[in-house]
Amino acid sequence: MTRGEMKACAEVAAEAFHSYDYFTIYFPDAKERMEYLRTIIASEYRANRHAAHLLVMREGKDIVAVAQLHAPDYKKPSDLKYLLSGFTKIYKTANRQTIDDWLSMDAKAGEPCHQKAKDAWYLSSLVVAPQYQRGHYGKRMIEEGIIPYVERHNGSRLALFTNSEGNCRFYEKLGFQQFDSRAIEYKGKKMGSWSYVKNLR
Repeated sequence: MTRGEMKACAEVAAEAFHSYDYFTIYFPDAKERMEYLRTIIASEYRANRHAAHLLVMREGKDIVAVAQLHAPDYKKPSDLKYLLSGFTKIYKTANRQTIDDWLSMDAKAGEPCHQKAKDAWYLSSLVVAPQYQRGHYGKRMIEEGIIPYVERHNGSRLALFTNSEGNCRFYEKLGFQQFDSRAIEYKGKKMGSWSYVKNLR
């Protein structure tokens, strides 16, 4: 991902994530949710430009899929780095307490991967642009992009978590094994959280 296409990539990710329970449970208002997604994802990409591995799949000039990968030695950018990336602007998009609740949940949702698969590369996010979904681009991004990339960097395992049962079936078909399952509840609404890992060698 180049610096110049970060905004466009964040827009693709925001559109792809817009209907996910992971966000709708916390931000039921569609307009507010979209603004929150645009802001936090753009900030995440900017802060992690040199810390994470940001991959993009293109079809002609279109951005089809975007992935953020963390190597096992990944170090989260400093608070200053996030501040300079515009992270605090998220608090202009929605209620502060709701945002803090979401950030706390997001950190906890990734704990199984960080604790039980420490030696694995971590797929922090993978999105396919809505207009390209159901076109096997997610499968191609995993098999032709992400896995070869991890292998070229001497990675032998790939871990991730998802909150969609449909995504569970998708990853299982690609050979990922579930190693953790838990429920997340917020204000009476529930969703699942499933962690997966795949041995590449």
